[in-house]
Amino acid sequence: MSITSFDQHGGSFLNFNSSPPRIYLTSVSPVSEKALLSWKEEGFDTQHLPYDPSSQAAYIRTLKTLGESISLGDKFAIVAYGEAAGIVLKIAMKPLPKCCAIIAFYPPVLPSPKTKFPMANHIQVHVAGLSQASVRPEMYDWKLYRYDKNSTGFAEPSSNAYSDVEANLAWSRSLACVRNGFNHKSADLEPIIQNVWNAKYEDDVPERASMAVVQNMTQNSPHISIFPTLEGGVGRKKVEEFYREFFVPSLVEDFKIRLVSRTIGADRVVDEMVVSFTHSDEVDWILPGVQPTDKFVEIPMVSIIAVRGGKLVSEHMYWDQASVLMQVGLLDPKVVPKNLRAGGLKRLPVVGAEAAKQLVEPQQQRYNKLLQEHGLMDGLEGLNGN
Repeated sequence: MSITSFDQHGGSFLNFNSSPPRIYLTSVSPVSEKALLSWKEEGFDTQHLPYDPSSQAAYIRTLKTLGESISLGDKFAIVAYGEAAGIVLKIAMKPLPKCCAIIAFYPPVLPSPKTKFPMANHIQVHVAGLSQASVRPEMYDWKLYRYDKNSTGFAEPSSNAYSDVEANLAWSRSLACVRNGFNHKSADLEPIIQNVWNAKYEDDVPERASMAVVQNMTQNSPHISIFPTLEGGVGRKKVEEFYREFFVPSLVEDFKIRLVSRTIGADRVVDEMVVSFTHSDEVDWILPGVQPTDKFVEIPMVSIIAVRGGKLVSEHMYWDQASVLMQVGLLDPKVVPKNLRAGGLKRLPVVGAEAAKQLVEPQQQRYNKLLQEHGLMDGLEGLNGN
């Protein structure tokens, strides 16, 4: 049985006391370069273990002896797809020496929900809801994730069923599981995020700031998506251009960000912020094309940054654009279409700066005012301190 090595040390930002942790990727068809590169970028020694259905006995013997090539004190993990995943899970019902984690994508036959795997193995199974039957994930004594809108192959770029969204979700779950198997804490993503933050918001020289942002991004088609105005770019060149021409020059003099919370996962950081500024100049990424109104704007904002191999892969930004439009005078909540006003709607369901204030300092009296205005709380007591 031939095993092909695809990586030695890679550009890891993980620190291990021994050799790089090894992962075997196994399937009938060749494993995608993207999958190999993803694990490589996270500092793993990835090796391809092909599965030939006509040589199943030899494949099983190889699985059972994988630990023999692992140094004393080291461990390995397996990521398996399709038919290979089914065999790996069956073999793993008994101890696999030195195996610490198994990620199985759409095995043709699932183990019984009450199957007891050895404690040393972290088991995680991903099934495609459209092509695989399973009971509810919470009914299993081992970890199962079901992707209801996907078919077998959704995690493999070469498959017609590939879905980038669910593949990325499965990747985050798999990475966390494998790190747990190796007893390794998640990488410290905060310094990476802080470097990007400093480049975006602290450097007022567009050319320098934009280049600094891109230097912290992966080479593999990073993207920035600002969803309320659908701005951003895909690829380092377009991202750099966006920050240089539109983002950094739009940071008006009193532009401020207050970080309210930061949640750090295996490969993502979610920042919850309050952003405030005076619309004294054009702010292209929040109010593109809108001439300065000199209105003060204060909004809650969320940024979700994905990191791979110590580099930024993507950033998604969200905020309530209706609140922005209301605060600069482009949206009057009292202007209601006649047909809706005739139906009893007194005011558009949007709010202004009070949303940002509520995020920083929650107060009961700010809640439910729209419900009160429409008489929806008549007869109720206590919700707003009454």
